Amino acid sequence: MLKPGIPDNEEERTRAIDELGIVYSPSEARFDRITRLACRHFEVHTSLVTIVYKEIQWFKSLQGLNACSTDREVSFCGHAILTEQPLVVENALLDPRFMDNPLVLDGPKIRFYAGQPIKDAFGLTIGTLCLIDSAPRGFSDEDRQDLRDFAWLVEAEIAKPIEDNVLTRFIRSLSDKQRSLLIDPIVGSWNRLGFETLLNKQIEHAALKKETLSLIYVKLSSFDVITSRFGTDRIVDFRKFTASLIRDSLPNGSSIGSAGADAFVAICADMSIHHTEQLVAQIKERFVKTTLETHGIKALVDVEVTSLTMTEDKLKCTAGEAVNALLSAN
Repeated sequence: MLKPGIPDNEEERTRAIDELGIVYSPSEARFDRITRLACRHFEVHTSLVTIVYKEIQWFKSLQGLNACSTDREVSFCGHAILTEQPLVVENALLDPRFMDNPLVLDGPKIRFYAGQPIKDAFGLTIGTLCLIDSAPRGFSDEDRQDLRDFAWLVEAEIAKPIEDNVLTRFIRSLSDKQRSLLIDPIVGSWNRLGFETLLNKQIEHAALKKETLSLIYVKLSSFDVITSRFGTDRIVDFRKFTASLIRDSLPNGSSIGSAGADAFVAICADMSIHHTEQLVAQIKERFVKTTLETHGIKALVDVEVTSLTMTEDKLKCTAGEAVNALLSAN
């Protein structure tokens, strides 16, 4: 296996990525929409927005994998960031650089890879938009141009000014090591500690500004039935699907966190009770109309969706008390 080289401007790259606060941060709907479309367009199982950073590659968005990061020394993207052109590997088993790579020999058994470098607003290569499949395939000049176009969409999102809200200030106040302890490493949402830490700050802000704060609780129904029917290996797919669909439904500045193996809680700032009820109805409708497809299995995901909107007089509480009130009210 050939380990990827280190770019000459590695220190500059690292500083730029630190400034973005993009590593060990939650997955975002704006990037998920691009990777979903890329999977459909190229008819591949996996598409990722990767940030190549220090010893890891962090997946800012992922379709088709059950991890938020891998080691940089085994990454294909570590090679891709060394060039301006797409790195295309049509059959990894025949490529001396990758044929004995553990990602080729073991899960996810990569055979095809295509990665287009992505840059920040200042032209520094920070990662890739990549495609992965478990079967060898060709990749035409037209495909390469399409991949560049998708990568430009990612770059356009990265170049947007960072919104000034409680969520972004919270993320930027933490070091990458601190953030790494607050993220669910599989689903890409906040873990329970991260979620409650953020929620305490959201409660404090809402009380100060005399705004409302809404919590939306989404629970996978019949968790035991899902496990017995599809197996524990597929539960991760159901959790990721649930988290992704919730993220895609929420307004800007909202966030979600894991509330156990079968549930998530979303935080939505300054929404009226009526608007919250509308959002709950929209989330329910999306789950009814959207089918999860995983490893050849197609299934509708049943969820229970409930909410709690806290007004000024109810914001004198901790995150734990707020979550308990949400659960006990429903």
